[in-house]
Amino acid sequence: MNEPVNRPEASRGRRSFGPTVAVGLAGAALATVGATSTWGEATTRDTGLRTATVDGSAVAPLVLPVALVALASWGTVLVLRRRGRRVVAVLAAAAGVAGAVAALAGVSDAGGAAVEALGDLPDATSSTTAWPVVAAVGFLLSTAAAVVAWWRAPAWPEMSARYDAPTGGDGEAPAEPRTDAELWKALDEGRDPTA
Repeated sequence: MNEPVNRPEASRGRRSFGPTVAVGLAGAALATVGATSTWGEATTRDTGLRTATVDGSAVAPLVLPVALVALASWGTVLVLRRRGRRVVAVLAAAAGVAGAVAALAGVSDAGGAAVEALGDLPDATSSTTAWPVVAAVGFLLSTAAAVVAWWRAPAWPEMSARYDAPTGGDGEAPAEPRTDAELWKALDEGRDPTA
């Protein structure tokens, strides 16, 4: 009977890259959609039927900017290396926590903000939609993925060094091109032959 083979930690870390980034992106995108959706509605029958709605950015102005920060963080995680990924993961987690707190605080304010938008009429009725809670759930998903990203970042695959700025083999800048062929080769290598 064969013994099960233990997979190394690096293999588990590599496998967590795709799902973690996908969950983080999905959470941040959900928070962004939630922040731009209708959070509160108010209706009045005074001088005819009138309705007013307010979105998340009107109720809790912090929600949309931190949702965009979280979303941008996940795009950046794809191209950075270990230390950079950890720094961005901390930023994404902080944005997620701040956004979740702001969204949950906005649940109780949404109806009142809609009544204010209607003109503070005494017979106005208000209601709150589920979008503040949806935004908070998105922020919490992004935060959980950011914690995993910070923990697993050292084992994740990185982009090839081929995309780094070219240098000479010994760390010095390459020699300046002198012929037309060398000018084209410098351009192909990403160097500015006019510098």
